[in-house]
Amino acid sequence: MIDFVKYELKGVTPHYLERSPYLEFHNKVNTKTGELGAYLNAYFRGMEFKIYASTTANPEQRITVEGSLHKYWNKGAHNFNDFGINEIQDVLENLKKNFRVRPENCVLKQLEIGVNINPPAKTKSILKQCLLHKTDRLKWVLTRDEGNYIQAQHQRHILKIYDKKTHYKNRGFKIEDEVMRIEMKYTKMHDLNSKGIYTLEDLLNFGLQNFTPILLKQWQQVIFYDFKALKGTKYENRYSNPNFWENLTYDGLKYHRNNLNKIAKAQPENIKDQIAKLIKEKADFLNTSTPEINPLHIRLKTGVGASEKKDENRRFCVVTGINISMQKKGSILLSHTGLKYYFKTDIKIFDEVKRKFLSRNWSNKDHQTQIKEIAHNIRNKHNNLKLQQQRIYSRSQTTLFNLATF
Repeated sequence: MIDFVKYELKGVTPHYLERSPYLEFHNKVNTKTGELGAYLNAYFRGMEFKIYASTTANPEQRITVEGSLHKYWNKGAHNFNDFGINEIQDVLENLKKNFRVRPENCVLKQLEIGVNINPPAKTKSILKQCLLHKTDRLKWVLTRDEGNYIQAQHQRHILKIYDKKTHYKNRGFKIEDEVMRIEMKYTKMHDLNSKGIYTLEDLLNFGLQNFTPILLKQWQQVIFYDFKALKGTKYENRYSNPNFWENLTYDGLKYHRNNLNKIAKAQPENIKDQIAKLIKEKADFLNTSTPEINPLHIRLKTGVGASEKKDENRRFCVVTGINISMQKKGSILLSHTGLKYYFKTDIKIFDEVKRKFLSRNWSNKDHQTQIKEIAHNIRNKHNNLKLQQQRIYSRSQTTLFNLATF
């Protein structure tokens, strides 16, 4: 259920992170004044690590980490499949192993909680029927990494509802069923702190299952215009107008919302209630520890295992480790297609690869030339690794593993 997190990292020194083989820190420089930026930053699988310079107010250097744990599990590519308690534990173990990041040392600053469901109707149609959340209009937002979604922004949190299938299918992923995501983003920590949640460890001890009724309440507070239920009634035009709802008094809003829900419940399909049930079922499933393996429930691996090959949306480059599921079937290396995908959807991933596989000789070249050179260097790295293996193991030597599948 966890997706995006931002936390201040304690218990790890900046010096230790700067020495990490997984991170390459850089600093922005003002080309006119030569002044350095306020922090160093580095990326790994889409997670951004920042080391802030000392100031009078903060004499000790601060470290923050932010990004999607869900995308991290998918090696940076997407978050449209299921990401439950087993996968969360895997990601946290990986962060601990690679960077000594321990949940008790992660002081939360922002948090997203949500689920992906297969809705009972086209997601795009459902989004059009969502008019308001509480008293705020649900507005359409377009971002290059998540595509189109609707959101209502409140003082301490934001509700977001996405059409995941359309966005990621258009970018080359294999998605058969409709995928709708509903999530709540805590932008301020007051509500979490009131529950005794300050760190990632507190969050896990609190229990992610306890966010299920919170997420359900957020969905129930959506003013949902059910086309089928209201067709032909005297409320058909009135209830479809967001301006009508926005101009109501508190008592008027309460009355008409209850009336709308009553009319919807009389409709056999009752889309809003069906979605509520799906949210609860998915949340219960994600919070159950299980060894089950299916295309939406696969454990994190350091390499490409046999089970991962069953899921077309979890294919990884053998050199970079980055997800290449948006590329043609049979691809084993991050290519022009994948590089262009990450440039458009997640510049953090693109910059991570660029820093490792583009020499300074090409830093001033145009974008297309840089992509071509990065892909070329990845291929060279792969070929060099194959030659190295062949030098170590001759073709006539019997080996335990088939090296040709490297």
